[in-house]
Amino acid sequence: MESDKDDLSEQILEPVEPPVGRQAEAGDGHSDTGWSVLFARLLAGLVVLICAEVFSGASLQIGLWNPWTLLMTYWLYFAHFFFFTTLAVRTGRTSFWSLYLWGVLFGLYESWITKVIWYGYSGDGKLAIGSIGPYGLSEMSMVLIFHPMMAFIFPLAVTCLLCPPLRRLFPDLAWFTGRSKGARSVQGYLILSFAPVMAMNSGGPVNLAANLAVAIVVLVLMSRLARPALDSLDGRAIVVFGRWGFAGLCAYLIWLYGFTYFFLRPEGLPSAAVQLLTLVFYAVAIAGLWLHRRREPLDNHAAQVEKRELMLVKILFALLLALSLALSPWSRNPILFGIIVPNFVIWTVLGFVLPVASLVSGVRERTAR
Repeated sequence: MESDKDDLSEQILEPVEPPVGRQAEAGDGHSDTGWSVLFARLLAGLVVLICAEVFSGASLQIGLWNPWTLLMTYWLYFAHFFFFTTLAVRTGRTSFWSLYLWGVLFGLYESWITKVIWYGYSGDGKLAIGSIGPYGLSEMSMVLIFHPMMAFIFPLAVTCLLCPPLRRLFPDLAWFTGRSKGARSVQGYLILSFAPVMAMNSGGPVNLAANLAVAIVVLVLMSRLARPALDSLDGRAIVVFGRWGFAGLCAYLIWLYGFTYFFLRPEGLPSAAVQLLTLVFYAVAIAGLWLHRRREPLDNHAAQVEKRELMLVKILFALLLALSLALSPWSRNPILFGIIVPNFVIWTVLGFVLPVASLVSGVRERTAR
């Protein structure tokens, strides 16, 4: 039987071991490196926005410069990302499958905030490929695979490349930039999967190019401003908010959920019974996190980042952008839509396989002697 030390709720409230060196207080912005930590966090938030909103094309047509994107969408992703990275490190649930379950909790905002899982991608009550009970079959893949991967795990993996010391906290994410056949297959699939989606939602090649130019310029600028924090001896302060910072995240999320629940597509809310049923997803994800054991950070020599990994990500990013630009003139062509539909089916199937795999992995961890 696990000791009280391994209780998930107690671990969330435990103090986090402070980072070493000058960055010890940077999490709350009280040291000379506080500003660079802030810019590092803003940079990570931009990586999340690009992975989730640019690769899917969701924010392309209105533009990354649109006030809604800047004031609502960006901060929605920012707050969720750092809320769950903070909890992941505090509780020690930092394995791949644990991060996946944190990502599911992240993705469940598609219920209370956007109402997508009940009301469809377009907010008109039309579900993409049918339903399973009161939930959209394809729309649930947003919760079960898209957001866990594209809004949480992949951005976190990139953040670990930008700040190599973070890999000791999340060593399982090194797989995504590895040389194995499985990693290469996933890397290739991401390009082939998202390029047509970006092209379809691009609003045309000129609009797509403008969005990409803005994203790249801001990425470069933020990277330079964040350099002192990214080069620090311990990047923990970037992904783990201090007491007051975390309280601020909680306050913002409470406001966000409360405001959007009542004022963003209220017509998309289902019956009270269905809303209560949705809480089961939270319960299952939290139970899965409890099943997974706490993991301690690796030592600095056991979690190295190779220079080729960041270069690989840049190359993949360039290939994805180039292919999406090449396809964007045919954004309204039915052939392009025909390429995308099978991908929706694949993601839907994976969305039901991954939760089972994460729970099975947790049971094995919990029962292992």
